[in-house]
Amino acid sequence: MPRALSTVLLLALLGATTIAFAVTEGLKLEPTPVRGVSVDKVYSPTCDCDTNEATIRVRLRKADTLTLSVVDAGGRVVRTLLGPVRTKKGLVYATWDGLDAGAQVVRDGLYRPRVHLKNAHRTIDLPNPIQVDTKAPAVKIVHVSPQALRPGRKLTVRYRVSEPAHVSIYFGGTRVVRGRTSRTSAALSWNGASAHVPGGFRPGTYRLTLVARDLAGNISSPSRGVRIRVPIIVLTPHVHPKAGTRFAVHLETDGRVYHWRLDGASGTARSRRLIVRAPETPGRYAFVVRQHGDRAAAVVVVRRR
Repeated sequence: MPRALSTVLLLALLGATTIAFAVTEGLKLEPTPVRGVSVDKVYSPTCDCDTNEATIRVRLRKADTLTLSVVDAGGRVVRTLLGPVRTKKGLVYATWDGLDAGAQVVRDGLYRPRVHLKNAHRTIDLPNPIQVDTKAPAVKIVHVSPQALRPGRKLTVRYRVSEPAHVSIYFGGTRVVRGRTSRTSAALSWNGASAHVPGGFRPGTYRLTLVARDLAGNISSPSRGVRIRVPIIVLTPHVHPKAGTRFAVHLETDGRVYHWRLDGASGTARSRRLIVRAPETPGRYAFVVRQHGDRAAAVVVVRRR
């Protein structure tokens, strides 16, 4: 009798194992009830930007009663975003503002969406992490060359940033370049033009800084500033006066004193319109202006009277 009972128990165990195996294999063959998952990968719930919330989109193969939650790295639910709610087949989406169930901003780190389907008896942690990042990057200028912005010459700024981020150049408080790369070490070039300053920047000394925006949308504080000069510019590149007559040369200047020279004559001035006398001998001369180490020139072709 005991031997018969053992045989019965063994057969029952084998039967249960076979059934469990069949159920498991059937579940493997059955397509997942959730497909077409799309989740924002990184965002900052504290930034004043377009990336201050994450969007979660899933498609259901069948209608069901759904609960959509967000869980932390330990699998604990930090916020229920949707449900339980009866949903139709097709697209279901929700947004997460980075707050937990107590309306507090969650800690920086990785989180995952969790889908629970009541009718399908399935709870699925989606393999799509959401990174919450509220820390602003730090950007540093490594080198700027040249430190005088002249027409036709590019200015290059090399920098380092603490995390992948897009870096912009600010010149005198105006953004003049927005970088496209998110590398942590790179260079930006600028030709001196700016859509925000018609005609460009007038001569003078300006402060160049960098500002970085990371992939989550956090914006750094401005970097240490570097002083850049915009030199004096001669706006009249060619003049054709008659010998011994007076003529005007127009300059772009910030009002500081500059020194000028033409043949044997020289002097100092501050104005943007300088009146000088042409040499008495016809010929080709160089009109030269110098200011704090910067040089600009014009060609003066003196004609006979």
